[in-house]
Amino acid sequence: MQRLSLAALMLLAPAAAKAVCTVSSLGVAFGVYNPSFAAPTDATGAVTIICTVASGLGNYSIALSAGGGGSYAGRRMSNGSSVLPYQLYSDAAHSQIWGDGTGGSAVVVGTGSIPLLGGTSTHQVYGRISANRVASPGAYTDVIIVTVTY
Repeated sequence: MQRLSLAALMLLAPAAAKAVCTVSSLGVAFGVYNPSFAAPTDATGAVTIICTVASGLGNYSIALSAGGGGSYAGRRMSNGSSVLPYQLYSDAAHSQIWGDGTGGSAVVVGTGSIPLLGGTSTHQVYGRISANRVASPGAYTDVIIVTVTY
């Protein structure tokens, strides 16, 4: 069984900002991956931002780290010395790699009201393992750091 877990880390707002925001994540769990399937294996997770105090600020951005693979082109889960490539996307079409804006990736930008007025916003994370990847049996994981800037 292969799994991908997302770990959330919130960077604190600058001292001038008055927003009180928290970040939580629901990991992308691929479940059992079968390398003989002709179709990719997809799964979803989520990043949720909750702001309880208005800040007077508007937009925010959400960046995801490259994980253990060290690059957005080479995200990979590991099980000891075995690795299984995968990718995280900001869209259901799996066309935009979700990262920090480098290496062909993009951040997700939220506009307006959450830090400004308080409230909650949830953003889906779309994960994909390509079809026909050779993988040794076992549990595969990676840790992704979520950074929210507002």
